[in-house]
Amino acid sequence: MLYRHGWVALLVLLVCASLNHDTGSAQSNALAGRLRDIVNEANLGDGVGVHVIDVASGQQIFDHSGSVARNPASNMKLVTAAGALLRLGPGHQMMTGLYGRVTDGVVDTLVLRGFGDPTLRMSDLVELCERLQDRGVRTVRNIVVDNSYFDDQDLPPAFDQQPNETAAFRAPISAAPVERNAYIINVLPGAAPGEAARVRLAAAGYFALDSQIETVAEGAARVIAVQRARDDGQMSLRLRGSVPANGLPSSFRRRVEDPIGYAGHALAEALERTGIRGPRNVQQGSAPDGLALLASRYSPTLSQLLHAVGKDSDNFVAETVLKVMAAEDRRPGTSQHGTELLQAMLTDAGVPAGQATIVNGSGLFNGNLIAPSHLTAVLRHVYMSPAVRGEYLAHLAIAGQDGTLHQRLTDLPAPGIVRAKTGTLNDVISLSGYVLGPNNGQVIAFSVIVNGARGRQHAARTMADDLVRAMAQSLYPR
Repeated sequence: MLYRHGWVALLVLLVCASLNHDTGSAQSNALAGRLRDIVNEANLGDGVGVHVIDVASGQQIFDHSGSVARNPASNMKLVTAAGALLRLGPGHQMMTGLYGRVTDGVVDTLVLRGFGDPTLRMSDLVELCERLQDRGVRTVRNIVVDNSYFDDQDLPPAFDQQPNETAAFRAPISAAPVERNAYIINVLPGAAPGEAARVRLAAAGYFALDSQIETVAEGAARVIAVQRARDDGQMSLRLRGSVPANGLPSSFRRRVEDPIGYAGHALAEALERTGIRGPRNVQQGSAPDGLALLASRYSPTLSQLLHAVGKDSDNFVAETVLKVMAAEDRRPGTSQHGTELLQAMLTDAGVPAGQATIVNGSGLFNGNLIAPSHLTAVLRHVYMSPAVRGEYLAHLAIAGQDGTLHQRLTDLPAPGIVRAKTGTLNDVISLSGYVLGPNNGQVIAFSVIVNGARGRQHAARTMADDLVRAMAQSLYPR
């Protein structure tokens, strides 16, 4: 009798499993049909690639040219963040240190050595110098900036595609990047019309300044700045124009030309602010062996730093993290070795070697070529790694709530269920991430990449949002 009851129970379980499988298959088929309709209705041509999978099983739900490698724009940052978390760990921190020998309150050579902290600020250097004071340091004669953690190629690959661009988004990468290797020109009107305007610059010793900005009675501020690198570690900065006498101060943020020289002069100014004397000779070099660590600071953890990458699409942090990942494997860290490590991570995620092209970590400019199916493979690979899953989800923008998605997908059936990364270039619109279902482990990974979007960015972005909205509705039927 018990034997017969056992077979009945097993039969019931098999029937339920079959029904659940059939129901799941029906839902997937219905979703695939809806996604196909959305792509067809958008009519964006051959540049569209879409790939959607069930994360738990890895089963493909929908594919539209999803294996074709395309320019992912800032969706490249999904790969960089995944590789960094898996290789470095969420708790990794970047140290910045001051090294030297103190003799009777004098440091003959003070070495600034960095390990890639993208959050290093002028105020942090001042705090480090205050710690020198606490150790009895009264004089520093020479400053050496040690950039040996990274190589000397400070401009990330592909960034040379806009060689005349001086905006801060194209800032160089270095091991001790003060103020993200960018500076602010503050222009203030003189006391009366006809007088020269005042110019304020942090790390003023870095700039060979030639300013001929005039104060005028009225009108809009008009400032033209021309900068040029010099062989002596300074930067030539020529300013022309005018500002109104009754106007507010004008500010402009731009990239520095030599991040090593800038860091050295920033440290010289920090020493001056704290009252430590000295001639301040600034140069680049490696720290001699045996120097004591006199003061140090640590960056926020990697998991915290990546919020700027995933939510705000921060190019500078992404490119710095790529080189940190490389340097922790083999010094000096190079962008090329960083991309090699990302390729290895793609292989671990199941992407066949050689299918993706990676040139930098941010996705800026042209060069990276990655298929939507590669990105869904990465998304699944990270999600199936418990040690980093939570941090990876947390670094992504939450649809309708924060980051680059704070005003998109505000009408989802439940809050907080879409975590994704946006991507935008003149010719590219992309969106990749997760739709989290109501049941534990019920997760969809998706990737939408549209190339050839110039002039049709709004239509491409609308299609991507409609696709994600359809996925969310399939998981949360009304």
